[in-house]
Amino acid sequence: MKKERIETILNELTSTGADYAEVFLEDKTTKVFNYIDKKLDSLTINDSNGIGLRIALDNQVYYGATNDFSSKGIKEVIGNLTKNIDSKVKFENIKLNKLKKYINDTNTHYTDTDIKDKLASIDAKVWPKDKRISQVNIRFASTIQDVTIANHTGLYKYENRIRSRIFIIINFKDGEKLANVYYSKGLSSSADILDGINYDEVIDELVKEGLDKLYAKPCPGGVMPVVIGPGFGGVIFHEACGHAMEATSVADGMSVLSHDLNKKVASDIVNIIDDGTLDKEWGSTKIDDEGCETKRNVLIKDGVLVGYLIDEINNRKMNMQVTGSGRRESYLFAPTSRMNNTYLLPGNDSFENMIKSIKLGLYAKRLGGGQVSPETGEFNFGCDLAYMIRDGKIAECVKSASLIGTTKEILQNVEMISDDLALGPGMCGSNSGSVPVNVGEPTIKVSSILVGGEQSAN
Repeated sequence: MKKERIETILNELTSTGADYAEVFLEDKTTKVFNYIDKKLDSLTINDSNGIGLRIALDNQVYYGATNDFSSKGIKEVIGNLTKNIDSKVKFENIKLNKLKKYINDTNTHYTDTDIKDKLASIDAKVWPKDKRISQVNIRFASTIQDVTIANHTGLYKYENRIRSRIFIIINFKDGEKLANVYYSKGLSSSADILDGINYDEVIDELVKEGLDKLYAKPCPGGVMPVVIGPGFGGVIFHEACGHAMEATSVADGMSVLSHDLNKKVASDIVNIIDDGTLDKEWGSTKIDDEGCETKRNVLIKDGVLVGYLIDEINNRKMNMQVTGSGRRESYLFAPTSRMNNTYLLPGNDSFENMIKSIKLGLYAKRLGGGQVSPETGEFNFGCDLAYMIRDGKIAECVKSASLIGTTKEILQNVEMISDDLALGPGMCGSNSGSVPVNVGEPTIKVSSILVGGEQSAN
């Protein structure tokens, strides 16, 4: 869309007195390869484009979107928005700055045929590993997204974004026993991500874990120390703490951490960062979906809550500097404050010493999904892969384990932190849709937490 037309739209959006107006243009293509049952089962390509329009007056926000770029289609959206506002505030003759472009390297040496062949070669590595493997599913997805953002202040920016992600999912069966394990890697990168993985090592580890899960015992429940593994284990901080530090809930006093800024909320060794600038990471962008450059935001420092994640609109309620955290799934959603790459900084403890320090506890090597209430901080997370710790050693694999607690409880009970920081990609759903995020942590020891299980601990 030409600059002059965007300026016209902004002027029309503010014509009845809106004190904030924004245009978000998106053009996105997603390609998904699904290799299953020893063949390429499907290759799907989805294209979408559209325009999102947002206006605000004080704290009242109105949003509309369309994929109809005709004058009639856009005027209809503008009319529906502006009918809500009648104010004496007027912007006159909004002019945009020179377009600032943020370009990512989308070039790759992989053709579609190359990708298919790569997935086939990975699949062929898995099947000989064990006769109890019943199915192998390998998926590769890549998205190229072009966004243009403009608002009434003259901001006018464009970013070309690319993301790629691979999944390796292995199912096991022995009689009536079933289990599955998965590996995932995602980057803000082209299909060249497929070159940076040691598949033999990954597959060997998956097969070992899958066989452990196949014969897992019921998990004992009760309050006990827990060691949580690195990488996707960080989802517990993402869910239990991260959402509680987003202005989406903080600004309206709906977060358990709304009133704790500059207060001690965690043990001294806890430092939590959200960073949208990490090079090529899954949750990174050069600018957020409001056109602000992303930043490295320190949220908790030495146990003290020192910051929140703040978008343009919630800044009005909080009167705090925006943090480059305004994100949305697509043009269909208005942006709000969201995480990018959220992780716990590494410490100096060792995994071995954590295990040795526990007489009876749980090693949650990999977490699964869960539920959390930002208002109360109460959470419940399932463990995708867990082992008992007995007398300072890792013992039997257990099933149906879950971690139950509250935000402040787990923050205060972090007792040891290792130096093996890793990040794990995921998709996070909230008010502005589903967005790519990284969660991360080193291995940690939580001194005490309620473990849900199928029987009492002994």
